[in-house]
Amino acid sequence: MATLEQFKGVLVDTLGFKEHQINTGEGDGIASTVEGLDDKAEFLVTTTVGNCYAAFNHDGGTLSEAEANRYKALSILMPNGPAAYCVVQTGENLRLFYVEKGNELHDSIEEWDNIRDAEDMVKELKADVVTSLEQWARKTLHTENSLSRFVQLMKGCWQDIWDIENKRNDWIFDEFTRFLFIKLNEDGKPNGAFTTAKFKSYCSENKHMGDKAGQNFINNLFDDLKIRHPEVFTDENERVLSKSETVKRVITRLEDINLKDTQGDVLGRAFEIMLSDTFKGKDLGQFFTPREIVSFMLDLARENPEASALDLDKGQRFLDACAGSGGFLIATYEDVYKHTLFNGIEPGKKEKLLKRLGQSTFFASEIEEKAARLGKLNMIIHAVDQQNANWIHQNYIYNEEYGGLKPKIEYEVDFGAGKQKQQIGPNSIDLILTNPPFGKSVKNNSILLDYTFGHDLKVFKTKSRPPEKRAKNSQDSEVLFIEHYLRVLKPGGKLLIVLPDGVLSNATAKPVRDFMRENALIKAVISLPSETFASTGTSIPTNVVYLQKKRPGDVQGDIFMARADYVGRRANGEPLKEDDLPFILEKFREWQSGTLRIPEEDNS
Repeated sequence: MATLEQFKGVLVDTLGFKEHQINTGEGDGIASTVEGLDDKAEFLVTTTVGNCYAAFNHDGGTLSEAEANRYKALSILMPNGPAAYCVVQTGENLRLFYVEKGNELHDSIEEWDNIRDAEDMVKELKADVVTSLEQWARKTLHTENSLSRFVQLMKGCWQDIWDIENKRNDWIFDEFTRFLFIKLNEDGKPNGAFTTAKFKSYCSENKHMGDKAGQNFINNLFDDLKIRHPEVFTDENERVLSKSETVKRVITRLEDINLKDTQGDVLGRAFEIMLSDTFKGKDLGQFFTPREIVSFMLDLARENPEASALDLDKGQRFLDACAGSGGFLIATYEDVYKHTLFNGIEPGKKEKLLKRLGQSTFFASEIEEKAARLGKLNMIIHAVDQQNANWIHQNYIYNEEYGGLKPKIEYEVDFGAGKQKQQIGPNSIDLILTNPPFGKSVKNNSILLDYTFGHDLKVFKTKSRPPEKRAKNSQDSEVLFIEHYLRVLKPGGKLLIVLPDGVLSNATAKPVRDFMRENALIKAVISLPSETFASTGTSIPTNVVYLQKKRPGDVQGDIFMARADYVGRRANGEPLKEDDLPFILEKFREWQSGTLRIPEEDNS
């Protein structure tokens, strides 16, 4: 327990700073160098070398990743340059972040850097690093300021379609994604046609078509899009169905922004928020896993809290075979880019790693067409650049028959040098983060016969007749995904999966648990409250299970187990201040490093 006021005392009494080096702006706080921002630091600890600590007071007992990033960005854009450390008070606790690397430090307050060490950290901030930090900070603050605008733009477009067409949400969804894809495609051209002027000109030149003129205009743009992205739009007869007035309204609303110039995280997050407000229950569940759970599972997967969960230098590969809108994939993609490619990398090596990032690192598959289309759109939006966008979404596979349960998936890609084959097969993946559908019965015999848990073995009395595989009537999808994932992982590869309680506790699921123990080390099991997925139509107790595929000689050790009563969101999906996940993550890391202290039982 500590507050900023107590921290001031520690700065002087323990860490060697002078009172006059704690600048409170005469009690008004310290503003950043960004014009128009009301956010201020409570105080700035400054010496002749530069800013050592920037301290902020956060209104609330928990701190989300986005909120932490905002405080780190403000710490970078302080007068006289970046602060070495960012300190945030949340409730009665202080959180400390190392600004250059962005990671949180967990030392006790008395062990924080004294004046000499803090000044050394400031001195080590080289000019090129400061430039990169400032670019990241301005982008981060721009993201937060632009988000509400894009949410309103998207909701406005959705409302325009609904007002005029008066159709169901799923019909509007299809039209809305077509419009967004067309807009993205046209914004990538020097003289794109997604403008009111070109719409009016076309309609004027084709008055004889009447209302069909507007439809023809937008479908001409759509035809060009389908030629450019046949892997997304597989039906050559697919059309934009909206009336001319709808087309006009949507173009008018969106024409003043260039989606290609928009930061991917702004547009992607706006899209998530808009859809979360539109789809409810199971309709939403096929698209999204709550952002809090995605971030938590990604953090669990890290061997080193300061490094990426996936090692791009080693050519490691990621998979989510029931990817929905691509939440796990996108979070991991952005994490790899931030840790591996963002700062201080030689240009030649960066180009090579960017190519690897886009072409051969991230893989996803999905059985629901709407979810797959949204996943591809989301990947294009979040990609580092246009070239990466053209590469990465080709590795998101939609298959209406198998989804992600085909034991070996082979397909073609074209990264600019002609078509070549890609595949996802046994022992080929290093990291899987996933949230499979619960209790969905798989009845396809061609799938069931490929899995141990999908068939029985009929043994005949006649010795000359070989045993025969016979498909079961059905099997729960999450059971098949467990077997599939442990098959495609390399030995030592990691699987972090959301599973219902029944898999871990029901007597009928004992063979599944035995299979997991036989083929993997169980690293951690974290119980989630039943309302975690309530907003997406699932109100059963669930768990995050962390498995590592066994290597020769691996022996099961202790298992980290924890229970979260709060996960930062209410049952209806709205944010909640209480969140046990950061604390559980902290304890997991202590357990990993062997420093976790377990209180002794009081037997008195």
